[in-house]
Amino acid sequence: MLKNKNLNIALYIRVSTEEQAENPEGSIKNQEQRLREAVAYRNKQSNFGKIFNVYVDAGISAKDMNRPALQSMLKDMRAQKINLIMVTEISRLSRNNRDFLSMWDMMSEVKCSFMSLREDFDTTTAAGEMLLFQLMNFAQFERKQTSERVSANILARASRGLYNGGTIPLGFKKCHTKNGSLDIDEPHATTVRIAFEAFIREGSLSRAARWMNDNGYKAKAHLEGGGSRMRLGHFTVDNLQAIIRNKAYIGVKTYTQKGEQKEVKAVWQPIVDEMVFARANEKLTKNHSRLKPLKETSKHPYLLSGVCFCMKCGDHMPGKSATGRNGKVPYYEHSWATKRNSTLTKKTFQCEPTRVQAKKAEALVWGEFCKFIESQKFLIELQKKVKAIHKNNDEESERGKLKAKLYGVSSQLDALAERLSMLPKSVSATPIFKQMEKLELVKKNLEEGLLKIKDLNIDERLVPIETFEEFAAFAGLTIKNNPDFNIRRSLLQKFIHRVEIGVDSIKIYWNLDKDFYEQELKIKNPEKNRVHHG
Repeated sequence: MLKNKNLNIALYIRVSTEEQAENPEGSIKNQEQRLREAVAYRNKQSNFGKIFNVYVDAGISAKDMNRPALQSMLKDMRAQKINLIMVTEISRLSRNNRDFLSMWDMMSEVKCSFMSLREDFDTTTAAGEMLLFQLMNFAQFERKQTSERVSANILARASRGLYNGGTIPLGFKKCHTKNGSLDIDEPHATTVRIAFEAFIREGSLSRAARWMNDNGYKAKAHLEGGGSRMRLGHFTVDNLQAIIRNKAYIGVKTYTQKGEQKEVKAVWQPIVDEMVFARANEKLTKNHSRLKPLKETSKHPYLLSGVCFCMKCGDHMPGKSATGRNGKVPYYEHSWATKRNSTLTKKTFQCEPTRVQAKKAEALVWGEFCKFIESQKFLIELQKKVKAIHKNNDEESERGKLKAKLYGVSSQLDALAERLSMLPKSVSATPIFKQMEKLELVKKNLEEGLLKIKDLNIDERLVPIETFEEFAAFAGLTIKNNPDFNIRRSLLQKFIHRVEIGVDSIKIYWNLDKDFYEQELKIKNPEKNRVHHG
């Protein structure tokens, strides 16, 4: 609701070809005349506003938002050149509830009001705004009902053993003659059967996958039915395990209902014999039970975990270890690429370095950080960073409280809308409407509060470390006290954006100003290295 009128008004006019020919009242001229008369009438009563522009979509359907004049008007609205949109009736703007509510959301963001002459919607007044809010609440209730119906339909189909979409398992293809069924896809179905036999014979996933690859068996790379990524095209420990565990291969449909896993006979034919499937899964379960539990105490504490990447290919390099002559040797190594190669006799992925010793890389990066901590310029930037973190935390905390309250109010409105839809005709809906009106006002105040947070003068808030001298002393003392692993890792994780490992160098990207953003260090003979700024 806009208290001070003097509005910049957009008149939106739309007619279809059929309307222009058959309905004189729906013509462009008549619509514009009615809208101009409405503006003139309101200007006689008060300082209502002036017409900024007339936007006309001639001979265009309102089935979607792909209309030149509409898009031009929305662009001007986002630029805040207009703050009221007027139409003769809502259907001129949109015949689709979803599109209309989407446009209303855009209007609300820039505080643009809406007026329709026929339906008497006028959001420049409190009553008109409340009426539109009720429409939105009913639309939200309808969307939730639709979602529930879709979920119930999917569950009902699953309980009948039908395919509901998603990635189709290797060896099957979609059946185009019977809805919800799958056809057997040869020769890939034969490949699946051989994979089961190979696992039972070889006794482990890695050996079975390697045997499949060495003997020329391929996993189809193309995913039918969707999927987040393509298959690799060869067998790995992970995709072979997924095949062994998948009950679709014995004609069983699995689905989840209220958190409980359920099974039902599928409508498609099985690929694998039930006895073979049972033997393979029994073997897989025994293999897992024989795995030795990891000893947390024996793990190397990796300082650069999560920020270490290959300089050449960009692959993430997590911390790993191998057993050498003198015990465990920690290192950083390519992640998915190395795992992908593990079941291939002939490696397809080659990148240098394959791995780098963790102790050498960590000593080099920590040593450089200790040098920087003694630099005044570095400390100034560091202090700014700490202050920014404190400010953001304060702001985020306040925003979180308002969002929690907003969620609570929205939930109450949803519940009232549901009650309203179930109310008998003999019972008055007035009390519910009044309660919803009050909640809408609370909701609006909370939304305005969220917007105001961005405009607060955050610089006035107190920061625990107030002076440069105190901060410098604190930082220097932390380093001199030989901090433990957790403190060192915390410092590096906060101020290092990325560490790239090369054949004979390490490149460090800092989360500070450009002068300290990128440094390249040589891995060999680190005590003699010089820093190269990028």
